[in-house]
Amino acid sequence: MLRKLLHRLFASLRRGKIEREMERELRFHVEMETAEYIRRGMSEEDARRAALLSFGGVEQTKENLRDARGLGWLEDLPQDFRYALRTLRRKPGFAAVALSTLALGIGATTVMFTVINSVLLKPLPYREPDRLLTLQEQTEKPTQWGNLWRFTYPNFLDCKRESRFLDMAALWYGGGTVSVRENAEYVVGREISANLFSVLGVSLLQGRAFLPEEDRAGAAPVIIVSHSLWQRLLAGNPAVIGTPLVMDGKPFTIVGVTPAGFRLDSDEPGVFTPLGQDTSPSMQNREAHRLPVLARLRPGATVAEARADLALTGRQLAEQYPESNAGRSFVAEPLRPDVGDARSTLWLLMGAVSLVLLIACVNVASLLLARAVSRERELAIRIVLGAGRPRLARQCLTESAVLGLSGGLLGVLLAAIGIRPFVMFWPGSLPRAEEVHLDWRVLLFALAVSLLSGLLFGLAPALRAPARELEQTLRAGARSVVGSSRRLHGVFVISEIALAMVLLVSAGTLGRALLRLSALDPGFDYRNVLVTRMALSHNALANPKQARAAWQDVLDHARRIPGVQSVATVDTVPMREGNNQLGYWTSPAVPPSNELPIALANSVSPDYLAVMGIPLLKGRFFDDRDRLGNEPVVVIDDVLAQRALGGQDPIGKYLWIPDSPFSSDNKSPDAARIIGVVRHVRYWGLAGDDQSQVRAQFYYPFAQVPDPLMRRWSELMSIAVRTSVAPLNALEPLRRELRGATGGATGDQALYEVYTMEQLANDSLAQQRFLLLLFGIFAGLALLLACVGIYGVLAYLTGQRVPEIGIRMALGANARDCMWLVFRQSLGMVLAGVVLGAAASLAAGRLLGSLVSGVGPTEPLTFAVMVSVLVVAALSASFGPAYRASRVDPMNAIRQE
Repeated sequence: MLRKLLHRLFASLRRGKIEREMERELRFHVEMETAEYIRRGMSEEDARRAALLSFGGVEQTKENLRDARGLGWLEDLPQDFRYALRTLRRKPGFAAVALSTLALGIGATTVMFTVINSVLLKPLPYREPDRLLTLQEQTEKPTQWGNLWRFTYPNFLDCKRESRFLDMAALWYGGGTVSVRENAEYVVGREISANLFSVLGVSLLQGRAFLPEEDRAGAAPVIIVSHSLWQRLLAGNPAVIGTPLVMDGKPFTIVGVTPAGFRLDSDEPGVFTPLGQDTSPSMQNREAHRLPVLARLRPGATVAEARADLALTGRQLAEQYPESNAGRSFVAEPLRPDVGDARSTLWLLMGAVSLVLLIACVNVASLLLARAVSRERELAIRIVLGAGRPRLARQCLTESAVLGLSGGLLGVLLAAIGIRPFVMFWPGSLPRAEEVHLDWRVLLFALAVSLLSGLLFGLAPALRAPARELEQTLRAGARSVVGSSRRLHGVFVISEIALAMVLLVSAGTLGRALLRLSALDPGFDYRNVLVTRMALSHNALANPKQARAAWQDVLDHARRIPGVQSVATVDTVPMREGNNQLGYWTSPAVPPSNELPIALANSVSPDYLAVMGIPLLKGRFFDDRDRLGNEPVVVIDDVLAQRALGGQDPIGKYLWIPDSPFSSDNKSPDAARIIGVVRHVRYWGLAGDDQSQVRAQFYYPFAQVPDPLMRRWSELMSIAVRTSVAPLNALEPLRRELRGATGGATGDQALYEVYTMEQLANDSLAQQRFLLLLFGIFAGLALLLACVGIYGVLAYLTGQRVPEIGIRMALGANARDCMWLVFRQSLGMVLAGVVLGAAASLAAGRLLGSLVSGVGPTEPLTFAVMVSVLVVAALSASFGPAYRASRVDPMNAIRQE
């Protein structure tokens, strides 16, 4: 700060010295010229006057010298700034309209940039985030799932051991039922390698990270808890380190507490356990690709070196393990925040709000241009008095910059108020929402937008500064309007109409799509259905027989609750996150797995159709006959029936499923007999199902899941309940009843991730509703600004044409003719804007279709309706100026001329 002040002081002193030297030099030349005139016989007074005249005026000469040295603008800036403020104070109505218009445009743009900056652009909240990488396995030939895979645990250990340039860490999903003070709560967790926190550069709030010797099978069970769980369940106990925590009936020792707000992805895990203590068979399987892997470049290492090292390790493992690793390598990319489809949505909204800002700038430019034309006489007088065209242009640009900065300041205030509501209205959960706030990047962006906006709408008035025909301008005064000014005003109006049309048609396209999607049949009755995941007691999962008995006991207990009509178990719920995709074939000659068609597989209990209200089209659904040991059976939906069997009757035919849910070894495809056909359920939501690559579905009995898979399936299962009352009213009775069901005598069974199916169905269209709301607001603002612009331009142009209108009326034109004169001018600009905006609107419709599920190309009806709205609004805005034109008094108008 002191250095900046000294720099400014020295610069000021230097400018003062230059001014003194320039004045001394000019005085010397004036005195020499005066002496010359005295020698010629002139009196001293006349000689000095002649010398000054020969220089064209001392001040003007100084100004020319300043311009030549490039310092004129610096000297004039404070003066122009004060003049701009006085001008705004003298025209409060103009200032209010211009500032409010800019504040809306800049405020909306600043809100969008704040969210984009926090969600997409801001570095991850870790130490040196630019040195963090994400690692994946890559196959030479892509499959139906692509060619990028997560790591297997053995491959991770090998890469970590061999890497010379990377510190690597892996994680997996975990968690369980935590029992504290006779209460049970399911907590989302992560299994992590011991060095994850050091790789991320995160220091724990209390305690320590896992030790390397704790990250292996058989080590003492230790756990790290999150800050929120520490506060919520452990009452923020400062002496929590070293105390026990029971999860899934197993005691762990708490060794650390994470800092507040620590996240690995969109979720905030409640607990962390060592990954190496996981003894599940998949941990030793080189074909079980399930682990996300992160890495940090070691000091001095580069990404290129790390990639080359990973490629070498990949070749070595391919030679050592050809069955699992042939054609498989490892790739590294910079770690980026996982924001899902929020990225495309945010940039789409940024584009839309930028159009609003452009319309606001065009609107203010039109107002400034009209004001500049009315000031032509003033500017002409300044030129006559010696001001150059660059000087006038600087003054005009300074005035527009002051206006832009003032509007930007108001816009930032509006943005500060609007950011929280915007985040709250975001459909679902906005990634990194806790990091969204104003910072220096946002303020710098707002400053840049304000200055750029000032340049955009100040350029036209600056170029309008008169340079020729000064005498005519001085005589005509403020009523002179040349054709170029009218044409420029027309260009502004046409631009506003075209931009507003893009937003209007986009909003209409979204509205039309939402109406169509809302009318679709989801394939089931989502009213009065409650779905919730359930964590069984650890005692119930001791063996497969107990697990089966526990699930039956859960169903029996749930049926006892008043208001419950039917209940079923299900592993993947429609319109909820999570799915199971399996390949299938209709003959024993099963092709390679990468050539198989894919279907969604769902394990359910017999009452599932009754709970969900899915119509049975043919055959039967599951019953007590479909148990383990009996013939495997499946029920397919009508989409799979059509794709796999065409017009044939599917009942009694078979599906061969290579990765069979009926077998734990998967050595050969199992054949399952088709016993029924049900209606297709829009599993991917009302908007996304039609565009999904995997739509076919089949169901298989939960009772036929083999014993080795029973524990894993039990960890995934949910229960679905149909009620005769409001579903959420049955939640607490259900929670109490199931807490102590079979295996849960200690109250360690918990329900979590509770939804109603109606909520899930509505959420499947949340993005479309959210975009329609914002595009509707943007389109409304654009239409309002365009109408204000049309009204202002026509009012101004009509006022300038009063003498012409008076002459027309004196020659026989009536009020209707005068109104048509104004309407014709307005209609011409509106139609030109519609023509220019048509192509852009169609392109915007295609862009929406590619980014938003369920949105198709713009339909002619939507286009026609939005164009009609635009034309009617524009002509309504033209009525005021047209009416005033029809009321012109010919005698007064001619007398003014």
